[in-house]
Amino acid sequence: MQNDPVDAGKELNSDLNVIFKPKTVAVIGASRDPDKIGYQIVLNLKDGGYTGRIVPINPKADEILGIKCYPSLKDVEGDIELAIISIPAKYTPAAARECGERGVKGIIIVASGFSEVGNHQLEADLVNALKGYQTRLLGPNVVGLMNNTIRLNASFGPYLPYPGKIGMVSQSGAMIIALDARTWVDRIGMSYLVSIGNMADLNFSDLVTFLVNDSDTSCISLYVEGIKDGRGFLDAAKVSKKPIVMLKSGRSMHGSIAASSHTGSLAGSDKVYDGAMKQAGILRANTIDDLFDKSLALSLQPTMKGPNMLIITNGGGIGVLATDAGEMYGVPVDTPSDELRQKLSKFMPEFGSTKNPIDLTAMATGSSYQDAVRTALDDDGVDGLVVLYCEVSNLDPQIAAKSILKGKMEAKNTKPMCVGFVGGEQSRRAIEWLQKNEIPSYPSPEKAVMSMSTLRQHEILNQSICLTNSEMAGFDKAGVSKLLMDTKKSGTTILSELDSKKVFSMYGIQVNQMELARNEEDLKTIAGKFRFPVAMKIQSQDITHKFDVGGVRLNVKSQNEMTAAFRDIMASVKEKAPDARLEGIVVEDMLKPGLETIVGTLKDPSFGPTVMFGMGGTNVEVLGDVSFRVAPVCREDASAMISETMISKLFRGTRGRPDLDSEAVIDTLMRISWLAMNHPEIKEIDANPVMVYEKGAIAVDARIILQ
Repeated sequence: MQNDPVDAGKELNSDLNVIFKPKTVAVIGASRDPDKIGYQIVLNLKDGGYTGRIVPINPKADEILGIKCYPSLKDVEGDIELAIISIPAKYTPAAARECGERGVKGIIIVASGFSEVGNHQLEADLVNALKGYQTRLLGPNVVGLMNNTIRLNASFGPYLPYPGKIGMVSQSGAMIIALDARTWVDRIGMSYLVSIGNMADLNFSDLVTFLVNDSDTSCISLYVEGIKDGRGFLDAAKVSKKPIVMLKSGRSMHGSIAASSHTGSLAGSDKVYDGAMKQAGILRANTIDDLFDKSLALSLQPTMKGPNMLIITNGGGIGVLATDAGEMYGVPVDTPSDELRQKLSKFMPEFGSTKNPIDLTAMATGSSYQDAVRTALDDDGVDGLVVLYCEVSNLDPQIAAKSILKGKMEAKNTKPMCVGFVGGEQSRRAIEWLQKNEIPSYPSPEKAVMSMSTLRQHEILNQSICLTNSEMAGFDKAGVSKLLMDTKKSGTTILSELDSKKVFSMYGIQVNQMELARNEEDLKTIAGKFRFPVAMKIQSQDITHKFDVGGVRLNVKSQNEMTAAFRDIMASVKEKAPDARLEGIVVEDMLKPGLETIVGTLKDPSFGPTVMFGMGGTNVEVLGDVSFRVAPVCREDASAMISETMISKLFRGTRGRPDLDSEAVIDTLMRISWLAMNHPEIKEIDANPVMVYEKGAIAVDARIILQ
């Protein structure tokens, strides 16, 4: 079986055409019983309008639904591109092997009862049955797939979705059937609707790559419960010039990573997903409605190239609601140029408004809408247009819709436009008509603005994607590998703070000077190497949070205070952590106050090494002001990580204080991400705090945990 990743998208598309665009479809387990899925699949293939060859396989039937039936694949003449296997799970490995032997290139398995219910061995048997054959597998545990472009309903869903340009993939089979029906209610057009199931072979990366290279698809829409090959998925998404929208369930659940560090305790799986999706230019949806609304806009309109959104309305109320929505969704309105205001004033009564929103008033006519839309779209100061209509007696919704479309068609450019109609049944019909004519339209001003915001977000996200990320220079990888190996040989997986900072230094990450005092005698020698005041911290691989056990003293000002602090720390730690193995006490430079941040990494089950940045200090878990990206991060990724946190506001100078050195933090994030990436034996890295100054950023505390 060909499970290796395919580098060229076109090669993969040629490979997967046998599943998505087959010339012959065999149904193994085809049935004459209308209550059986095998009957429903044959019926769907026939009634959906598929013009290819349908081959039912059933040794006990001569024909099904008037179509000639065959006892087995061996009895079928000619090539078979796709086989849909609709038999009990325990028989599927043998059926899959028969497909491989027959030369079938694509298989869909609808049966459940595999890894989704804990039966991992049966799923492994299924995959093993196809080894050695050039056969791709969709499933198991799927509803099937629907391809509107060739009228192929290779599923047990009741009908093909509403036709359009969205390629939608769902990990939930039940969701597929619900989404199928929903497309007809909301007139959301699909090119493909695919159930991906357990992903024993084909996964999200494969299907995204196929859809990226498919000429019938303009937007990719995903319902995700979990991604197996996170990095492969990100690589596929990053090269997509088509927008991708993802709805992921389980947002409120934390990952299973043990909280052995600050970073681990802050890494809810959804936070990692959120950062990864931004890194790949993927827009996230919060609900099914949101998924449909965003996908509709992205499938029909170009992106919004600049920040200037103009609103045209015939009602002040819905105009204000749209203005509020603009602030909420990150596309605030601004007053248009005097030249544009003067032009637009010709299309409204004297009591209309040429501010933004442009209020044509309830006196608006079809021609005034048409002229205003054309004029606005042709103005250089408008990057995106939201057109609103509130149902009134003097302007029929259908006339308004046709006038809006005419204005759009008369414009000399292809700027994005989203429409909101508020009213009754006639307004609903007008919305449907506009969508048939490829204008994304919604039943509220807020949704229209949100959709325009989506077009702007997609543009911004894709401007910052790092397609290449060259490794930085100056890393002592060999030295780090030896130190990590020596640590493991010593029987521990936790590096001391001293060794953690040595590793940091080998990767060019700035740390403060420090020495280990194993006893009071060592303090006399160490004291001469430092300028007071100093900081003192317990050194123990068994203690994660030193403050909690009284293991830290700050601002120690003399030799005598050092000796007293040594005794106090030892006594406190022995009382509060009696089983901890104590190596001594670290003495280090007492740095001047700065902005406390945290930088860390961890191994995510889906994406591997990931990087965190946020507000540091002792309250880091309480505040949770952090952002994540998948390692290694480029400069743009690191900069975005900082800007996403509340603490980023403190980087800007206030009341005469200069700006803090964000470039030093960006450099630290990049270096620590490469440290995690280059050394897979590292499980977690924690640098808290990383003190940020007007010039420079220094890791004050460091902790590295190995696998």
